[in-house]
Amino acid sequence: MRGVIDTNVFIYDTFEDSEFHKEAEKILESLDVWYVPSIVLQEFVWFFKGTEFSVTETWEVLNGYIRDPRFRGLNDTPKVVENALRILIEENLSLSRFNDAIILVHAIEKGALVTFDSKFRKLAKRRGVKVLP
Repeated sequence: MRGVIDTNVFIYDTFEDSEFHKEAEKILESLDVWYVPSIVLQEFVWFFKGTEFSVTETWEVLNGYIRDPRFRGLNDTPKVVENALRILIEENLSLSRFNDAIILVHAIEKGALVTFDSKFRKLAKRRGVKVLP
């Protein structure tokens, strides 16, 4: 099974005391391929800005995911950006949901989204995307 990974999945997987840690760990282990949009990597790094992790510690965590053989990085082309903006318009969403829309465009292309965000899950389902877990 394959899926486009949302940032919260990596965050929950990283922190053992997070509410969805076990589920995040289980879903990542069950997937054959992790499709990861570049915006997810950026959000993941930005998340660590609010923690006590150093740049080196952040790199070590991120590197663990990037070096995993299941990891496949996805680029945000101008067409992806255009389609994300189209989703915002069609769904009447604010620009604050732009990152989700970018991830969703990739999930539409790849067929599945992995997220724990309930609002994002609903949006993806409305757009016909399979949502995990």
